[in-house]
Amino acid sequence: MISGQTRLAVLSMHTSPTAALGQSANGGMNVYIRQVCTAFSRCGISTDVFTRRLNEDDPVSERLAPLSRVVYLPAGPFETDKYGLLDRVPAFTRSVLEDVRERELEYDLIYSHYWLSGAVASRLSPALNLPWVHTAHTLGLVKNRRLAPGAEPEPNARIAVEQTVARKADLLIASTAVEAEDLEHLYGVDPARITVVAPGIDLSVFGPMDKTEAQRKIGYPAQRLLLFVGRLERLKGAEVVLRALAQLTEPGHRDLRLLVVGEDSRDGVDGEKNRLRTLARELGIATRVDFLGPVAHHELPYFYAAAEACVMPSYSESFGLVGLEAQACGCPVVAANVAGLASVVREGSTGFLVDGHDPAAYADRIKRLLDDEELAAKLGQQGVAVAQRYPWARTTDRIWAAMGSVLEPAPAVRVARPF
Repeated sequence: MISGQTRLAVLSMHTSPTAALGQSANGGMNVYIRQVCTAFSRCGISTDVFTRRLNEDDPVSERLAPLSRVVYLPAGPFETDKYGLLDRVPAFTRSVLEDVRERELEYDLIYSHYWLSGAVASRLSPALNLPWVHTAHTLGLVKNRRLAPGAEPEPNARIAVEQTVARKADLLIASTAVEAEDLEHLYGVDPARITVVAPGIDLSVFGPMDKTEAQRKIGYPAQRLLLFVGRLERLKGAEVVLRALAQLTEPGHRDLRLLVVGEDSRDGVDGEKNRLRTLARELGIATRVDFLGPVAHHELPYFYAAAEACVMPSYSESFGLVGLEAQACGCPVVAANVAGLASVVREGSTGFLVDGHDPAAYADRIKRLLDDEELAAKLGQQGVAVAQRYPWARTTDRIWAAMGSVLEPAPAVRVARPF
């Protein structure tokens, strides 16, 4: 029920919303949870984000926003890969229940993120007799249909969990209409139990700025830069960017430098960064590629603004958050024509959508931007305009409105601020 102050139990078992982005399993989902909980807090809605302790230095809890905190709970050995965490679901569920009962907390709803947290929620919801809302962020069956060369398919255990979530969750929030269709057709979810809500970006952080100043700020003054942002796993297609850069050999393009922002994913092929470094040497472009590791989220706008293009040859994306952030900063995007990216990149208007993963096709689109500064500037300006439609306040307002369908009585709080 809705009390004087609504409180949500948010489940993010495998990663904390405060974790450093671009490494391990940390990425857009971390940003999503952090921003949504912060927006809820501004409107008097409390959230406790339950996540797993990863080391002895993790605090018992930390403040995310005035009415939001992250609670770190034990669930087996610290060093466990993502798929091994499935065995820790019972222990983590017990830890959540013990914390809730010890603190004598009352919640109005469970909001889980990703399939591992969905496995926890499927146990926690009946135990606490609470409605359950779930956001998948990625779907195993979808990823398996679009595997990158050399990538391992998602295991059957994950698919089985996702099918359980599809059957039991009271409401599923999809990021795109295509994701909603996948939930319906691949997982058999009744469309009445699906709501489409696009994620957002922090428009107070991501916005256009002077390119020269941005290049100076990140330590690459007066250089032409390409940008790749994301975890280093085969799914993200960084290899395609390297091969595309190797094909840009004309005199006017030889000074082009690629900045790779992100770190190895523990869930991908071991040593992906080393594999990419080796490939860069084999392609003869090692001196033109800088592997920078993860960058603080609030510093990313400088990298976007400094670049001629942000390249995203992902094999699968639930939503193109990096592409949207780049566009907000006036950076054209060259992206794979997959559902999540096509939902934010406008072909020929804010960037280019490339069918398939042929490096030559990406090199061609990058070359167009390098050779036509007027076109690049136009795409950048139009990207800023598109990004203005995605403030986090609007996203959170729509999530809260959707939650009203499973809460009794329906909530009257409006989350969004004027935009």
